Amino acid sequence: MSKTTMPQCQGCRICDKTLWASLTDEALSELAPLRVASRYGKGDVIFHEGSPCTGLYNVCVGKVKLVRTGRVGRQTIVRIAGTGKTLAETDLFREDGRHSVTAQAMEETVVCFLPRPTLMERLKANPDMMLEMVHRLSDALFKAEQRVESLATKDARHRLVEFLVEMADDEGEAVDEGIRLRLRLTREEVAEVIGATLETTIRLMSALKKEGMLADDAGHIVLLDPARLRRIDRSGSGAPAPPARVGVR
Repeated sequence: MSKTTMPQCQGCRICDKTLWASLTDEALSELAPLRVASRYGKGDVIFHEGSPCTGLYNVCVGKVKLVRTGRVGRQTIVRIAGTGKTLAETDLFREDGRHSVTAQAMEETVVCFLPRPTLMERLKANPDMMLEMVHRLSDALFKAEQRVESLATKDARHRLVEFLVEMADDEGEAVDEGIRLRLRLTREEVAEVIGATLETTIRLMSALKKEGMLADDAGHIVLLDPARLRRIDRSGSGAPAPPARVGVR
């Protein structure tokens, strides 16, 4: 991790995606010297689960995975945050004031940090900024509830399709073949996100390839038939998954 020089907030190309997008130019000028921008390499940890939450992070460039470790040591990716997304927004208001997840860079990433006292002052002084914070917290709660429902009611195949569709919306780019996910994801990371074993994830992705819905392109996932995947995501139906092995979810 290293400090890096960032432009003034007014000149930041993602300012309109940040929590402080509603601030006036004068307020942004006051905010600029109070933030700290840091650059992280792939695999670097931005903050650890259980450590004190001292402020809000905004992803300026790159991708970050938020990981939670279970009691038996199994890790689960609870969210992937890209450019313009905030980190630790829910932890700021937790009673114990600690991070509920570990944040780890998935590629070269630049993160802008705003200390908690400064953030709270700005929220109190700016109703629009406070409202945006409420929207982000509500969105985080809604997605968490969706994830719980998905894990409880959907099989691994449908959770995989649901994740691919979500990533296509957030990180997809149109190509001749369909939609290519800009983010490189290992099979282990996909398994952690959908809450399945690595073996099951590999088997399901192979099945989607055979059905003509998925392909690999230099380490990137390409959705060859996004319309069909979206129909499966909405309905929970589609071509039957391969028979599950005994003891494998």
